[in-house]
Amino acid sequence: MLMITRRQGVVLLLAAAATILPASGCTLEDGTGFGRLSARLWSRFEGLDAAAGRLTGDGWYRTSNSFELKLSSLTLKVEELRVRGAGAAASSSAAAGDCSLDPADPPAGCTLCHSGHCHCDGALKSYAELEADLCGASAGAATATLASLPVPATQDLRGDGTRADLSACRPSCELDAGQVDEVQIVLDRLALKARLRDRSAADRLQGAELSLALDLDLAGAVLSQALSDPELIDRDHPYLLDLTLVLPLTAKAFDGVDWHQLQRSGNTIAVDSATNRSAGETITTNLGATTIKLTVTRAED
Repeated sequence: MLMITRRQGVVLLLAAAATILPASGCTLEDGTGFGRLSARLWSRFEGLDAAAGRLTGDGWYRTSNSFELKLSSLTLKVEELRVRGAGAAASSSAAAGDCSLDPADPPAGCTLCHSGHCHCDGALKSYAELEADLCGASAGAATATLASLPVPATQDLRGDGTRADLSACRPSCELDAGQVDEVQIVLDRLALKARLRDRSAADRLQGAELSLALDLDLAGAVLSQALSDPELIDRDHPYLLDLTLVLPLTAKAFDGVDWHQLQRSGNTIAVDSATNRSAGETITTNLGATTIKLTVTRAED
């Protein structure tokens, strides 16, 4: 039997075995936990979907200010997927009174920590403000990373994107008793090569078609998706916890950049850590509009 529920945009699937199983769930063996984790990640750029309304008749992607890009490559390096919640790791952190902020591991409700601030529920909060919040939070609300799953290969975001099965976990795919409240995707680097043109009446490039090269260090920026209800890891719940995450890089990713005002080298515009950094900051901020789509499947061993 397969039961499907929808809560706050998160699709939860619960797969039940055909036979009746003991209430205690799986029998624990040496080296096994209360639950076993597996995951997969599908990354793609939704700006190339016809439904997004961003494509011209000849296949160029149009930004919100009517510049057009013809993508020859678009890749995203994801560092890891994190599974977070209350468990042994969270309890140890709370007991130690640790309220320091790790920008690579922001608190619940916050994402994309960079340049001294984080994007938190639509507002910007400085690192100092967040540390004050963390110090004032009750120990019972503490969360921590229960397991992380490295993403080994760079994701090609064009077309149907890239699907990756994630089979390795740190420290282990065997989970202790606790609950899963949130998943995070840690971003490493976004790279793009494209042609750039302006076919609007403004003709801001004077009819020229430029080369665009972007190599953006995302420095561990984090995208988060909270579960509206926790997934409990204990003897009374299915042992296998399987996560499927879709990362549709927002169609707004390259909006708001005035490409004609950026520094050029000949007929080429570069955006990286040393050149046209303000454009990189805009694109990094835009990534905060990306919403992770999450499917959770539970099953007995």
